This record gives sequence, C-alpha cells and structure tokens, in this order.
Amino acid sequence: MHVINERTGKKHAVIVSKIDAAEIAQINKTKRFAFNWNKEKNFSVYKLTLEDSTEPIGMLSIAERPNDYALEIRLLASSYENVGPDKIYSRIAGCLISYACRESFKLGYDGFVCLKPKTKLEAHYIKRYGLQSTKLFLVTEGINSIKLIKEYYEN
Repeated sequence: MHVINERTGKKHAVIVSKIDAAEIAQINKTKRFAFNWNKEKNFSVYKLTLEDSTEPIGMLSIAERPNDYALEIRLLASSYENVGPDKIYSRIAGCLISYACRESFKLGYDGFVCLKPKTKLEAHYIKRYGLQSTKLFLVTEGINSIKLIKEYYEN
C-alpha cells in the first residue's frame, strides 16, 4: 500500500494501524484533522502513516453493522496538509477505503461498506472509487470492493 508525493511523484509505503483512546486524544490536540475524533473512541479508529513515521496523514473510524451485513465508515479524513490542490500526498482516502473493504471481507460481509459523505464529496466518491448511491448512503461491495483492494491496498 502506498501514497504518492504530489511534488516529487515518488511512492511512499504506508501502514494502517488501530489506535486507542489516548492516541486519539493526542492526535485531536494537534488540530491537523477535521472532526472531533474523541467522539469516535467507542468505535474502531485507525491511522494511516508513512512506513517510517508515527504521524498520521489519514484517519478512519469504522463500525460493524451486522444487521445490515456491512461495515460503516463513520469518519474518513486526510490531514489538512493533504487536502485540496496543494496536498502533499495523494491516495490517502483510497488506501483507507480499501482497508475498510478488506476488513469487511474478513468479517464475512462480502466487501459491503457504506458511508454517509459530505454532500460536496459525494460525486467525487462515486467517480473516483466507484461507490453507488442509495440516497442515504454510498456503498461498495463485492467486485468493486475487490477492485479497490487491488488498486489501493495490494498495489
């Protein structure tokens, strides 16, 4: 799994790791991410870091929805320096979405992942990641989830 430095074009290996409430609080204090991540401490929260760093460049909160046979992405964010046209690294969201897809398969949900995007990001998620709209959620499953895993997680 890798991100790309937009200034140099160089690929950098990244790691997804689960973090606890103490680390969530510490990251929240840095003010490098949108959202109050302390509200997510009762869910599974992960950070995306460069292989040789402990500083997160992306964060993900997921929750199981066993009645819906799915994994829900509750929050997904790139650090402020990795958002917009002047971002340092690209592929952050793709890496985190593909991680959620992989976890969904591991949990027996056939890659079914849902998320409620900000309205301004909905078209981007549909175009970039092949998600489909159910009006309430954007979803990926099966073949599209495998495609995302191959493109972002295994590549």
